[in-house]
Amino acid sequence: MGQGGYIFAEWDSIQKEYPDFQRAFADLEAKTIRSCTDKWFPKLTPEQAFGGLTPNSDQFGRTTILPALFDDNAGNPMDNTAGMGGSPAGTWRQLFDSSGHQMILQGNRTGEVIPEDFQVSWVGLAFPNKEQHISEIRWQTSDRKYGRINIEEMRTYNKPAIIFEEGFLLKEEQAFHLYGYVEGPIPVDHEGNERLFQRIVMLGSAYYRVIDKVLGAPGSAI
Repeated sequence: MGQGGYIFAEWDSIQKEYPDFQRAFADLEAKTIRSCTDKWFPKLTPEQAFGGLTPNSDQFGRTTILPALFDDNAGNPMDNTAGMGGSPAGTWRQLFDSSGHQMILQGNRTGEVIPEDFQVSWVGLAFPNKEQHISEIRWQTSDRKYGRINIEEMRTYNKPAIIFEEGFLLKEEQAFHLYGYVEGPIPVDHEGNERLFQRIVMLGSAYYRVIDKVLGAPGSAI
C-alpha cells in the first residue's frame, strides 16, 4: 500500500457498495503474482507460473491467509501444534489477559518474518467481535512503519472491517508486526482469571511456492 489510505465498512456488503475494492484487490493480486513469478519462477511468464488453487510442480498457488503464518499476542504460532497460538488453537481468535499497548499479530518465523515460500496480499482486517476491545492499531514491516489508526468508529458497524485502498504485499522472510491497544478492564471469569477473547482476521490471499506446505491437516503448522 502506497500512502496508507483506508475505509471502515461492513464486511458483508463491501463488494457490493464499494466497487473500488474489486479494483484494489485485482491490482494487488496482479502485483503479487508478478512478485511471486519474479522470485520463484523467473524463467516463466505470470500466466505460466500461477496455478491458482491447483498448481502443478512448476507453478505457485493461492489460498486464503492462514492463521498458521502468524504468531498471536503471546508469541505462539497460530496453529494447533501442541495447542499453540489462537484460542481455540489454529484460529484467528485470541486470548488476551492484559490491557494496553501490545503486539497482536506478527510473522511466525525467527525475527517475526513471514515464512519462506509464502507471500501475502493483505487488503484489510475484520473484527467480528460482539464486544470490541481493540481501539487503536499500528503496524510495521522490515522497511517501513505506519502511523496509529483509531478504530473505535467500527463499533457502529454490525460486521466491521478496515479495508485498505491499495493493499499491502507482505513478502517472504519480511518482518511484520501488528500492534494494538486493548481497552480494559479485562473481564474476570468464574475462576478469578482475567480473560478476553478477540478475533483479528487478516483479509486477503496467501500465495505459496510449494503446494506440500499447505496440504497438511487444517489448523496444523506450516
